[in-house]
Amino acid sequence: MKTKNEIKFTAFLKRYPEKFLLSGKNSVMDGFEYFETSEYKNKPGAILSRPKAMITNKSVKDIIRIGMTFITILPCMLKNIKKNYTDMNGYLKSVKNGSFNNVSIENNNSYPNKNVWVELKNYAWENHQLIVGFTELPQEYVFSGKASPFRHALVFAQEMKKEPIEKAPELDAGIEVMRVYNSLGIATNDIANWLRKTYNVVCMANHPLGGLVDTVPLAEKAGLGAIGKHGMLITKEFGPRCRISPLFTELKLFEYTGSHEHSWINTFCSKCRHCISSCPTSAIYSESKLSKRYNKIGLKDRYENYDREKCFTSFAATMGCAVCISVCPFSKNPAIYDTMKLKYTNTN
Repeated sequence: MKTKNEIKFTAFLKRYPEKFLLSGKNSVMDGFEYFETSEYKNKPGAILSRPKAMITNKSVKDIIRIGMTFITILPCMLKNIKKNYTDMNGYLKSVKNGSFNNVSIENNNSYPNKNVWVELKNYAWENHQLIVGFTELPQEYVFSGKASPFRHALVFAQEMKKEPIEKAPELDAGIEVMRVYNSLGIATNDIANWLRKTYNVVCMANHPLGGLVDTVPLAEKAGLGAIGKHGMLITKEFGPRCRISPLFTELKLFEYTGSHEHSWINTFCSKCRHCISSCPTSAIYSESKLSKRYNKIGLKDRYENYDREKCFTSFAATMGCAVCISVCPFSKNPAIYDTMKLKYTNTN
């Protein structure tokens, strides 16, 4: 969801390529924006109007529910997306004037700020039920044509409720997807404000809807989980029933949390394949396809798990589809994580 604030913000960052992290030749386009391009819309079978796709063949009751969902949630989402950028106005002004002076906690030789890390995790969970990781932000994960002000990222994930997601592709699941997009956007801004006020941290929240970076591989890099056969992040806490948002920091405030503890999920997914057989548009590939070879230490090559155009046919019509999430064993019962890990780790 590209807004005027994002366009203006990105244009400013591009004026200072030596200071900020701009997208590179191996960056990919934000999926939401791709579906607005003429390249996509000129293809046979393209969804030319997402609102029309959402209400086609819906009952009057469902159309009213869709309308009420957007009336209730969309203004709040737009407000929080705007806040991501307006909160950076003072920082950008200081960069422009050459007067910025960083005085955040790392300057006090307190790295890796272990006590702050514990406080942050507790604050995120107790106030918003978020899990959190911390990692370097690779240029390759910045969406094509976009930029990030900082090179490190806190990555958050928030659960979508099991009951509505299990009804996918019914409207209940789509409404839950929208609800968590909104609540996670609010939470990310709140945590950014908490870091600024409590520890004078220079940071920028980024909304989970659209945004500047590819959050799924970034969350995997931060150690929150592993990318499953369906292309979603599978976490220990929520399975794939979650949405993801980043919060960029200028300094490496904490130790990076990346690990290989979730890598066994790839073996599990190769045997499970429930999402492949359940996808209403047959969009999920039987075998993942290599799309980007990075040849960079610490950065996994990029694989495509599904045909995004086929996926969008159902996604657009159902306000989020989520069938692949609902049928995933880790979505139905995240408690199986430890049992399956023991089984599939011992298998290798």
